[in-house]
This record gives sequence, C-alpha cells and structure tokens, in this order.
Amino acid sequence: MSATEEPISAQAVRGITFSDPETRRCPFPTYHMLRAECPVYKDPVSGNYVLTRYEDVRKAVLNKTLSTKTGVIQTRKSSISAQVDRMYQEQGYLPVDTLVTNDPPSHRHFRTLVDKAFTKEKVGGLDTQIEASVAAFIDGFIDEGEIDFFDRFAMPLPMTVFTDILGTTDRDLAKFKRWTEVGMESSNPVLAPERELEIVPQIIELQQFLAANGERVRARPDDSLLSTIANAQVEGRSLTMQELVSILYLLFLAGGETTANALSGGIKLLIDRPELADVIRDDPARTDAFIEETLRIMAPAPVMFRRATEPLTIGGVAIPENGIIETRFQAGNLDPEVFPDPETVDLDRPNGRAHLTFGAGIHMCIGNQLARAELRAAFSALTRRLKNFRPSRGEASYAYTTTYVSYGLTRLWISFDRR
Repeated sequence: MSATEEPISAQAVRGITFSDPETRRCPFPTYHMLRAECPVYKDPVSGNYVLTRYEDVRKAVLNKTLSTKTGVIQTRKSSISAQVDRMYQEQGYLPVDTLVTNDPPSHRHFRTLVDKAFTKEKVGGLDTQIEASVAAFIDGFIDEGEIDFFDRFAMPLPMTVFTDILGTTDRDLAKFKRWTEVGMESSNPVLAPERELEIVPQIIELQQFLAANGERVRARPDDSLLSTIANAQVEGRSLTMQELVSILYLLFLAGGETTANALSGGIKLLIDRPELADVIRDDPARTDAFIEETLRIMAPAPVMFRRATEPLTIGGVAIPENGIIETRFQAGNLDPEVFPDPETVDLDRPNGRAHLTFGAGIHMCIGNQLARAELRAAFSALTRRLKNFRPSRGEASYAYTTTYVSYGLTRLWISFDRR
C-alpha cells in the first residue's frame, strides 16, 4: 500500500469521530479499535489525523517539523476569528503563542521565563500549603459519609493551589470552575461559531482577573510563583501583560481541570480495586506508582495537536502540509505493545513513568511536578483517613466530561468509612 492510499481497514471504522460527545465520554473502545485497525485515522468531521499507537504519538510530539501553532488551542482560528479578535483587543487581551502553542526559537524565551517559577525548590515550597488544603477539605466532609468527590475535593483542591500561586485571597471556586469549563470548551476543533461568541466574554473576564493579579505583584513583588513569573527577565526583557495573561491562562486551565480529573480518576480506580487503598496506606512509598498508573490510564489531558509544516508520512498514511494531527496521549498510554494489560493498575509496572500524559520533549508539561505533589498529598491523606470507597448512587454516581481536550469524571458520588 502506498502512502497516498487510504488504508483498507479504514472502511471498518469509517464514521468514527471524536466530534461525537459520546465517543469522548468513553473513548477506550474507540482507541483500541483504531489502534488495531487504523492507527492513523482521518476523522471525517474535523479532518484531523488521529494517532493512537504509542510510538506514533511519541515520535510526533518530538518531531521538529510538526508545529504546535495549530489554530486550535488559545490562538484559535475559525470563521469568526476577526470578530473574536476585536472582542479581545477591545475588552481584554488578544491571545498570543507562548508555551503550548509556540515553536522554537520563540518558545525557548517563554519557557525559560516560566522555568524560573517552577523550580524544584519553589514547587516544593508549596507542599505545606497543599497538605493543609488537603486536610481542610477532608475535615469538611469526613463526617458526612457521602459526597460528590469532584465538587467537594477534586476541583477545589487544584483551584485553591492556584490561588496560592497567585497569592490572592479570592476563593470563589464556583467562578473558577465556570472559567475552567469554558476555557476547556474553547479548544474544541469543531466548536460552533455561535458558541465561541458566547464563550469569549467569559474568557475575557478570566483574563481581566489574571491581569489584575499580575499588575498587583508587579507593583508589590512578593515570594509567590506568580510574582516570579511576572517579574522575571530573560535577555533583559520581561513579559508584556498580553504575554503574561496568555501564560497564566494556560497554567490556570492545565493546573485546574487536569489535576481535578486525575484526582477523581484515582478514586475511581480505588473503587474498582479497593485493596489498593490499603497498599498505599500501609506502604506510602508505593503511592507514587499508583499516581503514575492513574495518570497513564485516566490521562486527564488525552490529546494535543500538531500541524504538519511539510508533507509527511506516518504509519503509511500521507499527511499533507498544514494537516492537523491529534496526538492521542491517552490512546498511546493504553497501547498493549508498550503497557501489557494496559487498563489494569500495576504498581510493579517497570515502565510506569513512560506514559505520555505530560507530553515529551520541549513541551513537557511545566506543571507536572506540581500536579504530582498535589496527587501525592491527596491520595496519601485520603487513604490514611478514609477507607471502603464505593459508589453511592449506582450508575448515577458517575458522569464523565465530554470536553474535547479533557477526560475525567465531573460527578463522582461516593460513600466511605472513617479509619
């Protein structure tokens, strides 16, 4: 078969599309089908090329001829881009390519600036605050016996950590959740124009909140991570407010929704494998292995995008110049050729940290150590203080997001016992 020919096996899966909310809600069967029958698949709705094999995904992420400037995330391109851009320019800040949606050499400048804030020492300095927040949330529900874990713990924890990063006393978690939801929705490559127009004012509201905090720490620098980013300089230049807001917007989304999804995903795994809670409690050193398996299987950020800057071939399939590629991290994480029995939690998996959830190369998630610190504090305390996690409302206990770039539970009703 030549690279210009469509794989014959595509006939068997024709019609599958990730534009379908039901496919995104439960993507595992689709991943396995595509990987087996058509691992480089052209989505008939978005026109994107979907990669589901581990090696294809990893190579694409590291391929320097593929650009992260895709017009899908943040610096979005659509049929109403001119109208949307005017709204940002007149009321907020026109998004610019900085980290996730930027290529070398410009990417290096922004990454160097932000790296100054996310050093091991600075992230480690948040451990005490994270542990205190974890303890406070558990104290708030431990006597209730039943909670929606997502609303009472998974979402509030990373949002609280983000406010600690900002150094702000604002704890309006309902507002942060709303901003997170519309921010994630804005990255849908098949988002309807009318919905995009509804979302933009809410994103501008978030931008104004972030800018106000940036201006505060520039006027009165402190020891927060925000102040480090806002006041850092590389080659004699600090960030413009437009650039700072674009970076903080990405950190807000990545640090909130994805960590919340990983927390809920981990509890779901403990429900399915209740003995693991005792393993973690009795041998805290194994908590890290559980975290990596949670990140691998439940992959809260299941996909990123790349644009072909020149024609290329992946897996025998020809991808034209400017073709958009979906690097399906979650599908790669479940590739049985790399991770045998991929949907099973294996705390002794020798390559457990080889998952793609945080990406790879120069675009490795800058907040990965912070996310791991939150997960470590959370699962250590939860399994130490609680036991017998179980769904409390049958199938109604669970609800999964249908956001294009996110995977996880948005409702998780559980019961538990105190230890």
